[in-house]
Amino acid sequence: MNSVAFLSGLGEATFKLKGEHLFRQGEQDRSIYVVKGGLLKAYYLDIDGKEQVKSLIQQGELIGSIAACYKGEKCSFSLVCLEDSDLIKVEFDKLQELAANNIDAAQFVIKGLLELAMKKERREFEFLCLSAEERFRLLCERNPALLGRVTQNDIARYLGITPVALSRIKARIATDK
Repeated sequence: MNSVAFLSGLGEATFKLKGEHLFRQGEQDRSIYVVKGGLLKAYYLDIDGKEQVKSLIQQGELIGSIAACYKGEKCSFSLVCLEDSDLIKVEFDKLQELAANNIDAAQFVIKGLLELAMKKERREFEFLCLSAEERFRLLCERNPALLGRVTQNDIARYLGITPVALSRIKARIATDK
């Protein structure tokens, strides 16, 4: 079952405009969000205020701070809408309670956690083992439509490089064709 269908009856519909935050780094938010439509950016700010993009979250995907949801800690990242976004907001405690008493809900949670772990494993591999150009090529292959929806600055931050380095990579790729 897809995330939107499963969580629709459990959570509350929420609409956020482009530029609105769902939560900020250092705040508490014990909710899981599923994107029905729109695009979100999860990002970290370092001590100097420099932004690093953790992930870009699209339709059908889930996002929430696991440490905040499960342990009641503060969110380690911020979550902002890059486009007007339709979301379903589900209180983590409600989802956890349902999963404790319902096998379908438990399987949904397990599947979601496994998908998150695989996404994080893939992202770690890419950062540790691939060049910035290889990471950009993978992004282009996996999700070419995303490139038209996200600014060059955010794409560069997602790849862990500067916008100037991204421009150079794009120029190199263009001459290779």
